[in-house]
Amino acid sequence: MKEGRISLRTLIDHFVIDSFGGGGRTCIPTRAYPKLLLAGGNHTYVFNNGSEIVKIRKLEAWEMAKDRIN
Repeated sequence: MKEGRISLRTLIDHFVIDSFGGGGRTCIPTRAYPKLLLAGGNHTYVFNNGSEIVKIRKLEAWEMAKDRIN
């Protein structure tokens, strides 16, 4: 942690969600099976369950390319 900052990288691939914190020192893997995902009504939320205030200074998202089978 630098100056009270942490990094979090989350990779979402269909039903698998992997979150890596602190440059990969912590990993939180999970699976999700939302019904809305199949209908195209999905959203991503960021929330804090801690007792301290957290400010998100930068949030970036990219769409993964489709896989290619040769």
